[in-house]
Formats: sequence, C-alpha cells, structure tokens
Amino acid sequence: MYCLPLLTIKMNKGTGVVTSVPSDSPDDWAALRDLQQKDKLREKFHVTEEMVMFDVVPIIDIPGFGSTAALKLCDDLKIKSQNDTEKLKEAKDMVYLKGFYEGVMLVGSQKGKKVCDAKDGVRQELFDAGLAMRYFEPEKPVVGRSGDDCVVAETDQWFLTYGEEDWQQRVLAHVRSEHFTAYTKQAMDKFEYTLGWLKEWAFSRLYGLGTKCPWQEEFVIESLSDSTIYMAYYTIAHILQGEGNLDGTKVGPRGIKAEDLNDGVFNYIFLDAPSVPEGSAIPKALLDEMRAEFEYWYPMDMRVSGKDLITNHLTMSLYNHAEIWRDDPSKWPRSMYANGHVMVDAEKMAKSKGNFLMLKQCCELYGADATRFGCADAGDGMEDSNFARETANATILKLNVELDWAEATLAEEAAGDLRAADAPHSTADAGFLNSIHGLVAECDGRYASMEYRLALKAGFSQMLLVRNFYRDQCAKSGAGMHAACVRRFLEVLTLCNAPVVPHWAEQMWAVQGGEGCACNASWPAAEPVDVLVSAQQGYLKSAVEGFNEAMLKAVMAPKAKKGKAAGAAPARPSAARLFVATAFEEWKQQVLGYLAGLWDDAGEESGGAGALPDSKVFMKMLKAHVAGSESLKPKTKLVMQFAAFVVKTEVPARGRAAFDTTMPFSEMTILGEAMPYIKASLGVEDVAVYDLAEAAPGDAKKQANASPGKPSIELYTAA
Repeated sequence: MYCLPLLTIKMNKGTGVVTSVPSDSPDDWAALRDLQQKDKLREKFHVTEEMVMFDVVPIIDIPGFGSTAALKLCDDLKIKSQNDTEKLKEAKDMVYLKGFYEGVMLVGSQKGKKVCDAKDGVRQELFDAGLAMRYFEPEKPVVGRSGDDCVVAETDQWFLTYGEEDWQQRVLAHVRSEHFTAYTKQAMDKFEYTLGWLKEWAFSRLYGLGTKCPWQEEFVIESLSDSTIYMAYYTIAHILQGEGNLDGTKVGPRGIKAEDLNDGVFNYIFLDAPSVPEGSAIPKALLDEMRAEFEYWYPMDMRVSGKDLITNHLTMSLYNHAEIWRDDPSKWPRSMYANGHVMVDAEKMAKSKGNFLMLKQCCELYGADATRFGCADAGDGMEDSNFARETANATILKLNVELDWAEATLAEEAAGDLRAADAPHSTADAGFLNSIHGLVAECDGRYASMEYRLALKAGFSQMLLVRNFYRDQCAKSGAGMHAACVRRFLEVLTLCNAPVVPHWAEQMWAVQGGEGCACNASWPAAEPVDVLVSAQQGYLKSAVEGFNEAMLKAVMAPKAKKGKAAGAAPARPSAARLFVATAFEEWKQQVLGYLAGLWDDAGEESGGAGALPDSKVFMKMLKAHVAGSESLKPKTKLVMQFAAFVVKTEVPARGRAAFDTTMPFSEMTILGEAMPYIKASLGVEDVAVYDLAEAAPGDAKKQANASPGKPSIELYTAA
C-alpha cells in the first residue's frame, strides 16, 4: 500500500493521512493524474512509476456521472491539475452530495445499496470486527482567548435538553406571540432558526469560571448556561449587597448575610412560594419587600446584547425563563434587542490601524453629547454600526449653532420682533405646527422600535429642515415668525433629542425657561397630523424648489465648448408665468386609474403601505391592457413612458396618492397665498398664475409641462 502526496491535504487535522478514492473524489483523481503525467513531480516526492501507474477502481455508480464520477467531472470542467482549486471545489460540490444520497455501491457487503444506507452498515461491520472505534472532533479549530490552539478531550458532561419538544414549543410560541419582539425581522429569524437547531447543550466543565453544579460540585456550570436569569437578581441586589459589595463577603445594607440565603428564600421571592421558609433568618417583612421589588420590575421588558449571542445566551435565557416560571408566562422576557459590532469610519476597529476608540477617549475628544449622537447615528438593527468621527466632530458645531439660534430668537421675541404669541395663525404657521406634530409621532415610534438613527433623523435633522422652511417662508413673505410656533419648536426639539444629547437638552431647556429639568419633562404631546395641510405644505415646498431650479438654469452661462470660451451669463429674467393644470389629459387619467387598480390588487392591507405587482408582471399586464384599448393603443409608447415615470418617481415619493387624477386642494389658492414668498424666492416682482383649464398666454411647451401637483414656470423678460 503506497502513501502518495496530496497538496491540498490539511496537515493540522488528524494524522494528515486520508484514504484515496480517485474514482469519485475530484481532488484525489487530479493529484493521481499529476503524478502519472509529470516526471519531475514524481521525482520531487520520490515517487516511482509503479506506485501510480494503475487504473482507478470503480466502487460507486452515481446517476448522471457514472462509476468514475471524478474522471468525468475533471474532463467536463477542463480541470488540468490539482492547482485548479476553484474548479475542483465546484466539482466536489457537484459529486459529493449526489453521490451520498443517490450513489449505489458496486462492491463489498453493501453492494446494491445507496451510499447513505451503506454507511451505517459498514460502520457497524467495522465495530463488530474490532477494527474501528468511535471518534469525535469539533467542526473547526478551537482557539482559546489566549490565542492558543485547544485540544479537545472526552470528558463526562451534563447536558440541558433544549430540544425537548414541549419545552421548545413553549418558547417558540412565546417568541412568535404578541408578548415578545426582537425588533427586526433579521433578529426574529435568527431566534426561530436557533430554536430549530439548539438541542442538547453541554453546560458543565471541570474547571474555569462558573457556579458549582449543585448536585455534583466537581463540575462548574459554564458561563453561557449560567448567566440566563440573573436579570431577576437585579431586582433585589441593592437589598442584598449594596454598592461595592460584589462577592458577598460583607453583610448587606439590610443585615442579610450570604449564609442566610437558600432555595427556600429564593423560591419565596421569585416563585411566589406560599409560606416563608421554616427557620429563615430573614424577617418576613424583608422577604415580602424583596418579593414586591421582583414583582414590580418583572417581567424584563428588554434585554440588549450582541447579535452573536442570539444563538446561545439569549435563546437559553428564553428557555430557562420559560421553565423556571413555567406556570407564569407573564414573567417571561418581553423583548430582546441584538446589535451588531462597531466600526470606526467604516473600518473594523484595530489598534494597528490607529482607529481603536474607547468611550472615555471619545468623551474627551468630542464631549459626551457628541459621542452619544455619533453612536446613535452609527446605525440601527443587527448590521455592524459605523461610528463616524466626522459626524461626532460636526455635531459639536450643530448643537452650539442651535443653542445660539434659540438664544437669539428668544431675544427677538423679548424685543417684540416676532409676531405675538396670541396672534392668529397663518397658513405657514399651521403648516409648520402640523409638520412638528408628524415628526414628534415618528420620532416617538422610532425610539420605541430601537431605531435611534431614524429617531435622530426625525427629531433633529428633519425638525431643523421644517424650521428652516418655515423661517424662509416668514422672512421672504415679510412676516415675522409666530412666537408661539417658535416656542413649540424649541420645546419639541429639546425633548425629542434629550435621550441622545441630555446635557445640550438641559441647556436648551434652561434657555427657554422650562420648569425643572428637561429629563423630568413629559414627552411632547402631538396632535393628529392633518393630511391635507401636509399635502399643501409639501406641494408648496416642491413647487418653489422647481421654480428656483428653473431660474438657476436660466441665468447659468453656457458651458465652454472645444476651442471656444464659455459664453456670457444671460440677463436675469424679470417676469414669470406659473401654469397650473387642474386635471390630467384623458389618456393619462386612464393609465392612472389602471395603475390604481393594480395597487389595490397587490393588497395594501398585507403589504402595509401597499405595492404594485412585480415589475415584470406589471409590464406584461400593462402592455396587454394597452393593446386591448382603442384609445390607448395609438399612444403605446407615451403610455409606457408615463407609467414608468409614475412608478419609478412618483410612487416611491407619494405612495398611492401618485395615482390621483386631481389634487385635494386648490393649487391656484396655495400659489396665490404664497405669492410674496414665491416672488422673493425668484427675485422677480412680476409673477402671474394661470389655470390651464382656461386660456393662458405664454409658451405652449412650458404649459404642457404642467400636471396636477406639478406646476410649470415660464421665465421671461418683460417688455
């Protein structure tokens, strides 16, 4: 029997010697063929011709590959040598699984059986003949925290049978119920996946950190299994230990000694045992106090941990709560939030890269609030978050700018430069307050779902954007901001961001003259959002942005062309016509009506916000509809272009409202009321608005660009 070299063998696993099956293993056949064909390779490894010059022996017939599957696949994939690692891996993937489940043995006592069935038979034959012994090894190398390779030894173990059906089903039912949330689908899927495979778990070891096994004290309970319900202990730790007393060597603040504690005491506190344990050294009143503390704080509303612990510690915590409080599901955990790891500037933290940051260091560099802002902004969910130093740095300036603005604006109020707090609200005021109500509700929801980045977006970034729009409206309309609106904005901005930037919030609160501390103030109340007002504000903002963009293009100098200098900038237009289309053309209304029907068919209730069918299906359906319509068929190209525009541009921005054929408000009224703002934005005094339902002067092409919700503009120089 010859021992031949195989370049792909793992020399650090087992003996480094494996049986060679060149008929069915692509790696083995490629290595054997190399030795047969390459004289220098044989010479290098001191292999002679008689060691390798033999035909392979067929032992398994695999449907589709025959009795020499390795030879066929190496030929089919044009594998030239054992160095073609990628192709060999592909070949191995193709043949191994199929060979195991479909291959039929051609030789030996198991001839005629499928390999998957023959395996157990051969195994038992070897045991019966005394030629084999059971052997176990880990799935992959085990490396200790010291960096040393671990050697696995067979030892006696105690196991927890997490896979026991009744136990597993109780936990699975709880996880899927309304009484538990994992906050993200990704985390929930991982909990369900773990509950599917977690079976027997070895929880004991002979040495190391851990609690001694009560019934066999030479064993200790390994930490992942041991630390699963200690959250219950949090509720009474302050009574038993007190500050700085971690190991129980000192008598607790209420006079309880470590030796006073036993199973009976904990059963009374945690399991609602009917009577005080006999002979207890702890007075009943104190036991009742601890029981009340536990009952007040439990169940655990939330546990926050790393995503890598879902597959062990967190799932075990659910299992053990479900068993210890088997008859009282109200004590089981209500939610578990799993986060990813932290990167810095989109790179994994490493001292070698110089980007390894400690919290204390960050606070020294940026201050606590900017550090907290950077952490909150780093990302939500189980994806690895990214702490951006640029964000933390910029936050320092942002927070100070808003603090300065608050002080300056309140000084303006004191000087009488703002409209009085009891003055009637204008359209701009109503729109501003309505936007604030919507953002307060969104921010609240984001915090509740542990989406801190999106909470910051709603409560800080978008809040500043609506303030800026309101401020711009008031300034360009010649009316000051409303004092009550400013006060409301400052209150909401402060309280929405207090959980993230508490020190800044206290400064803002003091500037406003708020009572007590911001941290003790209630979450700002928000009225229901007026959808119509939101639509009007969104319409005006979008329209003015479009007008300003048109003006910018009108005054831009032509770009330089090859061999020619750039042209002079055109003179600024002195007048503008705004065109409003109150309804779509008939054929567009037909298309929008058809799209709205598809949206309904997609099922808004099941999809939440609603959706159209898959794009391929949608296009086929639309084409078929157009082909069968006498009025739409002549405009097939225009219809498809218009539908594509609505679906790709309008639907993501407006949802189902993208299919409306008319606006729910008068565009003429909105633009008319905002005329001072529009004129100031354009820097043009001569601006007129025309309803295209009536005759309108001006450029027909510009008029054709108008559609419901999207007014068009013609800029010109008045004679």
